[in-house]
Amino acid sequence: MAQRKRKSTPSLGTMLIVTATEAEAVFFSQMRKDCRFSNLTVTFSGATTLKDHINFTAKAKFRDRFDTAYALFGFDDVNTNIEEVKQAEELCASKRIGLCYFNPSFHLWIYLHLAKPSSFIVSSLPMEKALADKIPGYAMSVEYLMTKGLNLHMTLFPRHAVADLNARAYNLIAEQATGFRATNMPQLNAEITRICGQADMSHNTKVFK
Repeated sequence: MAQRKRKSTPSLGTMLIVTATEAEAVFFSQMRKDCRFSNLTVTFSGATTLKDHINFTAKAKFRDRFDTAYALFGFDDVNTNIEEVKQAEELCASKRIGLCYFNPSFHLWIYLHLAKPSSFIVSSLPMEKALADKIPGYAMSVEYLMTKGLNLHMTLFPRHAVADLNARAYNLIAEQATGFRATNMPQLNAEITRICGQADMSHNTKVFK
């Protein structure tokens, strides 16, 4: 019997995601492995200011000749605010890199896989508590992601479409509260698909019970 060929989307160049923290880099490295995105590279800057994070990303892009690069961060990671991020979007355009952000932190993206917020979230603490209640041992740390959370991305993957929709809906709430979106991760997801192709999740996925 002939084997059924797996559908795939050809990749379009090379892509770099630079996270602000090492833990975020581990999570996106899980994504790279789980989805088999061979033309995606993930690293982290360790920067504590948005300007330094952007500069690190721009230098990495041009040094290693990536076709596309994104500086990804939570507001808390780089001690930033909405006005600074708005200005940074213009700076990134001039440096020809993308910007992906989460207000107040990257916990928001994990949380959106599990819930649709009905009001603006000011602090990460309620999200962290809710995530810890749902995901045993949860922490956005290298230690967790390399041990109990080794399959966190794989577990979340079946809910990516839900997280995307929740993010878009939550952005309307955030814009009413602050005049600015809470995250542009849906746009980055679309760009990952455009450049890296469709995720190859032919191996088993785990889902929440």
